[in-house]
Amino acid sequence: MEEQRRFVAGAPRRPQRGAGATEYPALRAALQHLQAQDRTGVPDAFPEPRTGPWAEPRPEPRPVARESQSAHCILLTRDAALAQSIALIALGAGVQLVQCRETEQARTHRQETILVGHDCAGEAASFFPGARLVLTGVQEHQDVLWRAAARSPGARVAVLPQAAAWLGEYLGELGLNGGAARITLLAGGCGGAGTSTLAALLAATHTLAGQRTLLIDADRTSTGLWPMLRPREPEGIGWEDLEHSRGALAPGQLAEILPLSQGSAVLSWVRQPGSFVPDESLVVSVLAASRRIYEHIVIDAGRLPAVLPGVLALCGERLLVMPTRCASNRGIPGAAGANWSVVFTGRLEAGTDTRALAHGLGLPLGGYLPRLKPLERAAAEGRLMGVLARTALRRRIASLGAPERAALDRAA
Repeated sequence: MEEQRRFVAGAPRRPQRGAGATEYPALRAALQHLQAQDRTGVPDAFPEPRTGPWAEPRPEPRPVARESQSAHCILLTRDAALAQSIALIALGAGVQLVQCRETEQARTHRQETILVGHDCAGEAASFFPGARLVLTGVQEHQDVLWRAAARSPGARVAVLPQAAAWLGEYLGELGLNGGAARITLLAGGCGGAGTSTLAALLAATHTLAGQRTLLIDADRTSTGLWPMLRPREPEGIGWEDLEHSRGALAPGQLAEILPLSQGSAVLSWVRQPGSFVPDESLVVSVLAASRRIYEHIVIDAGRLPAVLPGVLALCGERLLVMPTRCASNRGIPGAAGANWSVVFTGRLEAGTDTRALAHGLGLPLGGYLPRLKPLERAAAEGRLMGVLARTALRRRIASLGAPERAALDRAA
């Protein structure tokens, strides 16, 4: 029988410290970080505490071509006032506008979404057949826009300012789908599956492979990831600092003020676990910004029934973490469909075939992870990611869901 891939099971978390245990407030640390960057022109990394033999130097940040990863669309108009209004809406949606004043300029971008001003709407039908068009202008131009839309099947009309909110949402979808980041979501089939441990180790594996990686704690019942990632609270922002965020988040700013663990950016609760539960719109906004600055995003989504639908829809790879004690020959509600695979954790009885267990659940096998005491000790001491210095363990984690990932690559 083919030997199963082996990974690691989840580990118990340390008791959460009080909200006042951190020495410096996160926002003060973020401000100091930005001020240091202004003085030197070089990002000043948040200090990592060196409190034990496992402490490692913080890696230098790698440059990222942010503009090249930003979603963009074409604006065809000669009306300066209209262009300014649309530019403000696009800015809030996180979309870069490429303005063209002549139709011939815009014709080279037929594959992009094209916003056409009222002054150029009459030319749209003949010059952009089959293109994704949004005809836009102010209320006094709506007759011109609707007549042009009748000659351009599939074209949409946005009359400002009434349609500003709709246009912002439409452009926001472009921004959401912009970027090259691969998103992997881990959800637990039952309690104690080890989802958080696996998510942290998977994120660290991508970082060690040279990818710019973000680990997101989207478990709405989480007490925070930091107790198992480092022995002291980090200096940087957490979900509690984003409670009053509105609109689109700037990718560059978000990347600069998120704290790191062994080189991986982490968004969890820093000082007040459980004080604020992020709603779906905020989590989606974070993903929209993050996928334009990171190469890989790993999401700890908690229990499967509580996974946010808007978050699930954005994930290309989905791993269901299931202890073998909870596995049974029945389907898993909510795990049906493409891109799901199951990872079993915990003790495996002699003679148990994990592929047969996965088949009974109606899912492909993503791997098996036994419990390893060194990992439990590392998590309890706040140095979980440091255990991946062991090459053999790192290879085990990297192969998590590998067959399904390879199939997705071939399909792409």
